Amino acid sequence: MFRNISIVCLSIFALLFSSCTRDEIIIPEPHVVLTTNGAYILSEGGVNPGSSKLSFYSIAKDSFYINIFSSSILGLFPSGLIFINNNLFLTEQGNFGSAGKIYKLDTNGSTILSQVVGTNPYSLAAANNKIYITNGPAGNVSVVDMNSLSLIKSISVGVYPQEIIAIGNKVFVCNTSLYGGAQDSTVSVIDATTDNVVKTIIVQKDPSSLAMTNDNKLLVGCPGQFGFVYLIDPDSYNKIDSFLSIDGFGKDIAVDSDSDDIFFISISNNISKINLVNKVSSKLISNPSPSSSLFYGYNYESVNKKHYVCDAKNFTVAGSLYIYNEIGAMEKIIYTIGIAPRRIVFKIN
Repeated sequence: MFRNISIVCLSIFALLFSSCTRDEIIIPEPHVVLTTNGAYILSEGGVNPGSSKLSFYSIAKDSFYINIFSSSILGLFPSGLIFINNNLFLTEQGNFGSAGKIYKLDTNGSTILSQVVGTNPYSLAAANNKIYITNGPAGNVSVVDMNSLSLIKSISVGVYPQEIIAIGNKVFVCNTSLYGGAQDSTVSVIDATTDNVVKTIIVQKDPSSLAMTNDNKLLVGCPGQFGFVYLIDPDSYNKIDSFLSIDGFGKDIAVDSDSDDIFFISISNNISKINLVNKVSSKLISNPSPSSSLFYGYNYESVNKKHYVCDAKNFTVAGSLYIYNEIGAMEKIIYTIGIAPRRIVFKIN
């Protein structure tokens, strides 16, 4: 969804985080060869093309490459990013109500293919050798061939589809609401073998996040102080359980591959945790500066047990990347990344 930019007061982060590591190496040059494990960071940018960034943080080198998109300038509001079959797939929304783009990139950020697609293409998922892309204003999902990026089909779903995930040959789509218009509280299910909608699951208003558990169940998060996270059987579509966070639910569910814990951005702008077995909810990471810091993107890297958080600040200045350890202690701050950093995708061998 096109972000609702709100102006917040700025503070001096150096004073707030003086006890944290600040010796990051920032490398501005593109055209690098990225062979190490790390995290891709996609920043949506501002209103001008060229302010968006695809960045990479190398874990082994402890280096941050601020702009690796080496083929051309990213356009307006790149918002979707996945890593599959050793390729990155990236969507760019473009002007509101207009067609956007999908890019297929190698691991170094070089464009292999690009294609005009959809209407403000937002998030994307892969299934059955195809890429499924949500188009909010059009209320549909574009299906493109993973190899050629050629359009196969457009599938009508609910109101303003946004987040999307694939589990096997099922594709799940969060339907949200139009500003001042129609509302939705459902998740559409697409069969990737037929490319037809086979089920609509009712949850809460504006489902904002999807994830897959370690035993291949679906998690659906709905925003609000009393927004639930639902556990759903992806085969029967039945709700198995529901979970309530003490800090409310915002977005971006991440799953610990070695436990029953899930993590997410809370509605209160913190990082919260829920255990799916005992249902215990807790606040794991408090926002270091709530008045001037907005947790806009989040992911958990299970191999090295690190929490990655993107701070968008006020959407007009460069954001920051915070890295916390397993128990939520700050380990590193990269103060200057792109404007409105949103997506975090890991490349871990």
